Amino acid sequence: MESLAGIMKIAESELRLQMTASFAHDWQADPFSRGAYSYTAVGGMDAAQALAAPVADALYFAGEATNINGYTGTVHGAIATGLRAAKELLQSLRSSQRKQA
Repeated sequence: MESLAGIMKIAESELRLQMTASFAHDWQADPFSRGAYSYTAVGGMDAAQALAAPVADALYFAGEATNINGYTGTVHGAIATGLRAAKELLQSLRSSQRKQA
């Protein structure tokens, strides 16, 4: 809560008042994830690019599993793909605004 309040630049007490619920997941105990990030399976070299492909210029995907620059399975890959997806979205919005003008 302290870190989030600092990021959002609001008092921790105010943040606690606004929070309605929270959830923590134990990935190590999850029988389906087994604590793992994604990984490239044999024959899956093109999977990240397919997962990252936008749908109808309206839905953009991010997450370490969509990183095509060798950072699959890392926090660095997750951050990089978030930035990529945001840029794709902004580019799409600019393009649609030009078409309307």
